[in-house]
Amino acid sequence: MLGPELIAALERAVARYGRGTPVPPERLPEVEARLGIALDPDYARFAERFGACFVGVPVHAFGGSALLEDVDVVALTLRFRDDGWPGVGNALVFGVDPAGNPLFLDPAGKVRTTDHDLGDGGTRVLADGFAAFLAEHVHD
Repeated sequence: MLGPELIAALERAVARYGRGTPVPPERLPEVEARLGIALDPDYARFAERFGACFVGVPVHAFGGSALLEDVDVVALTLRFRDDGWPGVGNALVFGVDPAGNPLFLDPAGKVRTTDHDLGDGGTRVLADGFAAFLAEHVHD
């Protein structure tokens, strides 16, 4: 859950790196419909408050920010699905790590990645939830 301490750390991070454009709540069902998924509640709350921004890790939503590629979360997810990356078929790709690997939320709410350098085609869990992932990586 995006609790008060994490929100405060995220606010400090966006003050440092730049805030994105908050996503209007009525836009989120469009994402769900286009991708055929239910959005993670913590991701939705983040997108509504901060939009796309860098907070120690990239988090795409709609619109860009000074530190992120200008691609929305739907286009980013579809790009990785179209390229056949394992694990992203029913997930939300919200970011890309420095090596070009997707950072995504699976249907169970876990943050995962697929590391193409490992060559095994599998995914690995980075955090048990979006808030936990942010808490591990936020630069404030």
